[in-house]
Amino acid sequence: MIISRYRTLLTKESIKEIAMQKALERSGGAVAMSGLTVVFSLLVLLLAQYGAVHRFAIPFSLSILIMMIASLSLVPAILSIIGRLSFYPFVPKTEELLLKKGANKLPNQRKSLGNAIGTMVTKHPWKVTILTTILLGFFALFSLKTEYTYDLLSSFPDDMPSREGFALIEDHFNAGELAPVSVMINTEGKDVKVEESLKELDFIATVSEAEIGKSNPELVKYSLELQNNPYSNEAMDKLPTIRETLEQKLQDSGIKNPKDKIWLSGITAEQYDTREVTNEDAQLIIPVILVMIAILLLIYLRSITAAIYLIASVLLSYFSALGLGWIILHYGFGVEAIQGLIPLYSFVFIVALGEDYNIFMISSIWKKSKEMPLLQAVKEGVAESGGVITSAGVILAATFMVLTTLPMQVLVHFGTITAIGIVLDTFIVRPFLVPGITSLLGNAVFWPSKKIHVKENE
Repeated sequence: MIISRYRTLLTKESIKEIAMQKALERSGGAVAMSGLTVVFSLLVLLLAQYGAVHRFAIPFSLSILIMMIASLSLVPAILSIIGRLSFYPFVPKTEELLLKKGANKLPNQRKSLGNAIGTMVTKHPWKVTILTTILLGFFALFSLKTEYTYDLLSSFPDDMPSREGFALIEDHFNAGELAPVSVMINTEGKDVKVEESLKELDFIATVSEAEIGKSNPELVKYSLELQNNPYSNEAMDKLPTIRETLEQKLQDSGIKNPKDKIWLSGITAEQYDTREVTNEDAQLIIPVILVMIAILLLIYLRSITAAIYLIASVLLSYFSALGLGWIILHYGFGVEAIQGLIPLYSFVFIVALGEDYNIFMISSIWKKSKEMPLLQAVKEGVAESGGVITSAGVILAATFMVLTTLPMQVLVHFGTITAIGIVLDTFIVRPFLVPGITSLLGNAVFWPSKKIHVKENE
């Protein structure tokens, strides 16, 4: 954004340092705020209990912080030194420079696509808002149908030796033989027989003989082979039934607090715990990120109204990305379920980056609204920020789409959904939905700000 503003100002300012100073004054705040939005959103992941999510926070937030500082210091300094040659061969020139070069006439100002979109949005805000909301809402409905899995094996290509070996075992033996569920109970020295109770469960294929602990004979271990895929959601859903059966048997044997005397382990149990912990993490992290972004927006924009609909727009974009991603992956490529960690990771990137784009555009509208009527400010704000945001969105979406070329399906799913979210933000939410809502609300978008803004009839 600073580079684009600098280029524009070089067509008006003959002194390159003054042009950069004005570019930083007009864009520096938006760049800093958008960067901090991503940094703080990533830092919220420190609240996660799941290690892979928790460890994600520091390196990525630190990387974004360093890039933000560089974009506000190092990059402007280099551009100020190089000046107009930074944009060679399309060197921006002032009118005076063009006339000195012997140009017969000044270049005509061409109407950009951003101008056309801005005009359409301000002329037909109701139509634009309703149509974009319906489109995004339609995709968002499919997010309710999305299936999730925590099966790491399914994320490998079909021709991987581990998957081929599992397929052979599943075809000729019990599927659960590859990853049995280990059950350990504390009998407190009592004669507790749980084999028959476990064998009565129709989803268990075999139950091993009891193994007595060498150092503690009160501990007894059993190995259970499930009938179905031990990596599947169905297998994970059976673990509470196993635990309830064991608790009832221990209670009938006179053992107090049976919940504390039973332990389940193995791949199925690990996946079950992963699902439970990450669901708890998501229930904590998502609201905290939304509150944090709302606070940053309130500090920067001083408008409760704007903070509400800006957050609502990126939430709609996020659920639309999940829904459209599911349509493409499931109905287009036959994916049965996406990895369970993807919604949380995608939420952080889609919401934080989507809010970035909103801040870039809305800050332009805010500044222009002090000098012109709001509808004109919306029109020019869309046109001014359109090229920068579109370029950034296309580059970022393409970067995430590179992940779809990798063999690991978890990366394919993550890259697809995140790229879709960025594309929706870039081409629907930012140029149409947000400006449409801003145009509809009028000066109410500044509430409760007491600043005096130019009215339409002035």
